[in-house]
Amino acid sequence: MSKAIPTNGTVYWLDEAMAGIDEQACPPLAGHINADVCIVGGGYLGLWTAIEILERSPDTSVVLLEAEGCGFGASGRNGGWMTGWHDGLDAIIAEYGLDDALWLAERSAWAIDRVADFSKEYGIDCRLRRYGATKVAVTPVQVGKWKSAMQACRDHGRGDFYNEVGAEDVRRRTGSPLPLQGAVQTDGATIQPAMLARGLRRAALQLGAQIFEGTPMIGLDRGTPPQVQTMGGAVTANQVVLATGAWIAGLPELRRAVVPVGSSIVATEPLGDRLLGREFARGDAFGDQRLSVHYMQVTTDGRLIFGRGGGKIGRAGRIHPSLLHDAPAWSSIVEDLHRWFPDLADARITHAWTGPVDRAQSPLPFVGSFGDNGNIHYAGGFSGNGVGPAAYLGRVLGKVALGVDDEDARSPLTGGPRAYLPPEPFRYFGGTLVRASVEYVEEMQDNGHLLNGRINKTLRKLIGITTPRHLEPRLRKATSDKAKGTARV
Repeated sequence: MSKAIPTNGTVYWLDEAMAGIDEQACPPLAGHINADVCIVGGGYLGLWTAIEILERSPDTSVVLLEAEGCGFGASGRNGGWMTGWHDGLDAIIAEYGLDDALWLAERSAWAIDRVADFSKEYGIDCRLRRYGATKVAVTPVQVGKWKSAMQACRDHGRGDFYNEVGAEDVRRRTGSPLPLQGAVQTDGATIQPAMLARGLRRAALQLGAQIFEGTPMIGLDRGTPPQVQTMGGAVTANQVVLATGAWIAGLPELRRAVVPVGSSIVATEPLGDRLLGREFARGDAFGDQRLSVHYMQVTTDGRLIFGRGGGKIGRAGRIHPSLLHDAPAWSSIVEDLHRWFPDLADARITHAWTGPVDRAQSPLPFVGSFGDNGNIHYAGGFSGNGVGPAAYLGRVLGKVALGVDDEDARSPLTGGPRAYLPPEPFRYFGGTLVRASVEYVEEMQDNGHLLNGRINKTLRKLIGITTPRHLEPRLRKATSDKAKGTARV
């Protein structure tokens, strides 16, 4: 590497989205106000929920609270992939049954259309490019990992959503020497994620939402009506929606439903025809089949965005600084980039950043409610695939908050978490040990060591360890909520 990696943690997407835009921050909340619906979280999920409510019921008063600025969290920090759920159709069928699984997969594809159509209607330039997502094998262990999901698609009339491609094709498209085989998921796209988040913010304001930025929730009264408390005031609302991404792990009810896990990304300088001349630079999403997955895209100005999941774990559900700033991970990811693209080893790295993912043990995210009258609603567990699904889950949450009774409001995802993680300290120390084992094994495999594929299967089982739902002590009943009153978040 010819030049040092930046260590200030600046997010390229947010830098670009905010550059040259005369857009005032929304002020923090000061005082006590009332609303029909209070949404906590100004990322995709919270903004889509606000939009759904206001498009469906324009007279509803909607207040949205954001701890930083809209798009600060995963919505402005992700890799810019937008994919549906057909690449996991086999696991979804096993978890939800055939009919529900097919319906959910269809809704995930609909969500991509929703983003495209809404962006066009409201003039949001999120640079959406719909060329699918290609998952490649770069070690013998990874070859064919997609076959079960692909067969499920073929068996149930969705064969067009997942297709296998050969090594020669994916190497030609990327210019990388690594791919051994691949599969293209056609319900996939790339975007500039922060531009989508900021565009949704503008649309929500246009539709009538009151947004207060720099306003973290510090307390939640689960009574009737519920009240969201902040440093400068409070919002009392008929319905509360919690859409805080990985920060949802700070809630007692959901502390063992998700675990915050870091995911880090680096961005190169614009590389011109060195990169733009390759086919995948048109806007393909590309990634591998590792447990700690590599993911990438090429921006419209010729930067390579290259990331890796499976980073550090947030102990006790907290978002520690290393989940937002992980310099050792950035150096390691640059080495991975050079292995993927040795001809780009001289490229200057201009940005490096990290963000937290709300990792759950179920194959899909979940929606649920709690509080005295079930009027506090939430969604979480996106596990790194939230750009498209957030548009669907925002529709579900919006309808639930409005009391709409239809297929979306009765989605199979609305039963709350389907699995719970082990308690602390086992979750943190066990997860950290498994993470280190995954990192060691996959690094050995990347370097050509033919380790037995059963090692990966064992690690997958360890990652998937859960505790039975009925043993989760933090599932609160309305009576205990009422007795305890306000809870610290």
